[in-house]
Amino acid sequence: MDMLLNNEEIVYNIVLDYLNQNRPFRISEILPYIISRFTKASVNINENGVKEILRSLIKKNLLVEGSVLTRNELIQNPKRRQIFYIVRDNPGIIFNRIVKKSNFSNYIVYWHMSILLKFGCIEKEMVGKHQIFFDSKVNVEDAKAAYYLSKKKSIQIIKYLRNNDVGITKTQLSKKLEMHINTVTKYLINLEKIKIINRELLSNKILYFLNEEYF
Repeated sequence: MDMLLNNEEIVYNIVLDYLNQNRPFRISEILPYIISRFTKASVNINENGVKEILRSLIKKNLLVEGSVLTRNELIQNPKRRQIFYIVRDNPGIIFNRIVKKSNFSNYIVYWHMSILLKFGCIEKEMVGKHQIFFDSKVNVEDAKAAYYLSKKKSIQIIKYLRNNDVGITKTQLSKKLEMHINTVTKYLINLEKIKIINRELLSNKILYFLNEEYF
């Protein structure tokens, strides 16, 4: 594997042999197995060296304590692969949307996502009262932005600001969109946090504008 050093690749391949016997990966249990293999093959890596390599493989999310899987095997499972692709293609998606898109039960989605999270293939983040999920290669702020941009009320606000670029107060926006002032306030705060909109103080009034640079 390109991401592994020579000694890491040697240890990783031995771990694969161990896991193929349906034995979970635990450093304390696999260590004697690896040392034994090294002794037979006259490989000059001591016990501490093996431990460091195993920790490195864990840090790279290639192995997880207690699992019989490796990262490369994760999406060989058709359901897990489908769930991963849903998250990858919809950054900022919430759990219920994943269930709906996959057409799997809550339990199946939860189980496969827990594995994807363990191996660092996907990440999760709390946004307000919701937990969002996204590919680990996606920046968390971009995932948050994608989440807000998928909300109906966010889209309404953004569309209005795009078509009316002279600026508008929170109260005026509430009236124009027939949206409760508290709801408008909440969405404006969230959209401003992720820099989708800007506000300026003009003539003692706070006006909101779309951040064209973002788009």
